[in-house]
Amino acid sequence: MTQRFEGRNLEEALQAASSGLGVDRWQLTYHVLLEKRGFLGGMKRVVIEADVNADAPPPQAPVAQVPVAQVPAMIEPPPRVDTPALRNPRTERQPRGTSGSGGGGGGRDRERAPRGRGRGSKGESRGGGNRGGGPRQDHREELQVGDFEKFLTDVPEQASESEQAKVVHGWIDEVLSLSRLDVVARTEENETQIHVRLYGRDASRLTDQHGEVLDAIQVLANKALVGRKVEKEIELDCEAFKDKRMEDLGQRARDAAERVRSEGREELLPAMTPIERRIVHLALRDDADVTTESRGEGFYKRVAIILRSEAAAPAESES
Repeated sequence: MTQRFEGRNLEEALQAASSGLGVDRWQLTYHVLLEKRGFLGGMKRVVIEADVNADAPPPQAPVAQVPVAQVPAMIEPPPRVDTPALRNPRTERQPRGTSGSGGGGGGRDRERAPRGRGRGSKGESRGGGNRGGGPRQDHREELQVGDFEKFLTDVPEQASESEQAKVVHGWIDEVLSLSRLDVVARTEENETQIHVRLYGRDASRLTDQHGEVLDAIQVLANKALVGRKVEKEIELDCEAFKDKRMEDLGQRARDAAERVRSEGREELLPAMTPIERRIVHLALRDDADVTTESRGEGFYKRVAIILRSEAAAPAESES
């Protein structure tokens, strides 16, 4: 089962994965989820997903390198033989004469230009363009069928907003502008939450990598506004990503709970963000047989699903 590990660089993240899974580095299969760089460049944080590859072959011993002095000289290529250029009698004409009289040549060699290469001919465009004689190339981008459709998004009209919703809307617009993300925000409101829906051509960048950018903006909005300028919880979504993720995580949690009931032993889910862990806790909150608790340190923790009869303390809640 894949797990998430993090470090200040890829090397530290791989060392954490090797230590956490109890295997050597060559037995790991991993891919990078997040590479966060510092303000002045350089890696600041790397998050990977790693798993044990039981079929991985052991590393081979390094092959000794032969010193350069012992490497035999390469065989030199055969010498190049220059051959005279082929002459085309149709495009080249011999001079008419070499004497000062006869033929009006005046002692000068005259050479006839090839047909189709004169001024105004089809082989050369006027004004000096396309002097190579080849077909003209149009460097303008050609529009394909469907190019406009990918930029069109059904963005609903903004309904009337309360003062708190206007504060949230303005803060989100400023963050999106600073991030150079081509999306627009629309707000909805109920008694306890202010929902912000995002639409636009950069929507996929918000939901990529398990929606980490979307979650980050939501966390920042709640940290910056709730309790200071806003009294309601702020919830962000984009292209119904939260509903899809909630359905997927909820189903995974219910499947794991069923295995815990049938086998009678706890199951530890992969490391998750606080928002993902909260979805799992809520999915199994009303289950009569199992309960959940978070384990681990740091931003990424794992959720353990255990039988209620074996739970020593109330399950940890995720805010």
